[in-house]
Amino acid sequence: MKKGTLLLGGCACFLIFALLCFPEEMLAASAEGVQLWLTKVFPSLFPFLVACGILLRIGAAQRMGAALRPLMQPLFHLPGIAAFPFFFGLLSGYPMGAKLTAQLYEQRQLSLADAQQLLAFSNCPGPLFLIGTVGVGFFGMPAFGYLLWLSAFLGAVATGILFRRKKSVAPLPSASASPYQPLTEVLSASVADALRTILLIGGYLILFAVLSAAMEQAGLFSLLARLLFFLPLSTETLRGLCSGILEMTNGAHLLSLSPDSLRLRLTLVAFLVSFGGLSILGQTFGVLAAMPISKKDYLKGKCTNALFSSLSFFLLYPFFYPYAQKEVPAFFSLTETSFTLSFLWLLPSLFFLAVLCYAIFDRG
Repeated sequence: MKKGTLLLGGCACFLIFALLCFPEEMLAASAEGVQLWLTKVFPSLFPFLVACGILLRIGAAQRMGAALRPLMQPLFHLPGIAAFPFFFGLLSGYPMGAKLTAQLYEQRQLSLADAQQLLAFSNCPGPLFLIGTVGVGFFGMPAFGYLLWLSAFLGAVATGILFRRKKSVAPLPSASASPYQPLTEVLSASVADALRTILLIGGYLILFAVLSAAMEQAGLFSLLARLLFFLPLSTETLRGLCSGILEMTNGAHLLSLSPDSLRLRLTLVAFLVSFGGLSILGQTFGVLAAMPISKKDYLKGKCTNALFSSLSFFLLYPFFYPYAQKEVPAFFSLTETSFTLSFLWLLPSLFFLAVLCYAIFDRG
């Protein structure tokens, strides 16, 4: 605990020092973080948070859990209700999986052991970020965005299987149906909870944007790259990797500009986005503040997830490279190639939505 306090205090002193020495750069980084939160994170994540809050409050998660128990129980040795944060985490990205897991734990729908196990593989990057931002925006190749999402999915499944307990645990007793709440009360509670979460996420995003700029201005990323000179990587790739450990988006952008082989750079991106970086870890621990989880176990799960995802990407790369060569760099362009690739995430998404609709409307 003392070491953690010293580390946090040191980071705070370094940030104050950077703010005094590089005020213009720090202000620009802070403004960029605010703009990113307002224009990208808020409009994309806030509706998901509200929708998930509504579904949890009307009991859809319990009914969906009953429908998906034959899948979750043998595969991950988890109760069926664990499918709700797992699939929504894959569809909407960080930190939705962690947020929903925490809510189910607070509602006593998941035991602490189940929640800890689920967190190892349910908190994942979303397809819109991987395909739109990384695949199209950074690399100009949507096919690799689809492959990044597929690799994240395969890495999550492999991690879930590896981290499952040896014996299948008995599911928690079925929760009684939620007492009827007026629709206005359900909506107001969901919106208020979503706003608290999105503000927390925005705070971490802006803080780490400023911290990343401070480390860049102080030359720490360049120093780390020089210390890792023994690795067979270019200086630009090393800087992107070091930056991505702190904040994955900036690291992925720097890797897209480095001169190393495309396969190597994208494999490193697959590792970074599945790990999430320290910024995502901060957001995740923020939404998990009420849960007495083991942070070491969570970090172990994220590192394992990142390794499986990067290995999946490296092995599948040759099969996707021909698609990347034929396609045009437009998100969801109506070409035969992009239409085929879109099924890699549309089919599991449609499967999940079909089960969700069944859970909502089936009252029997």
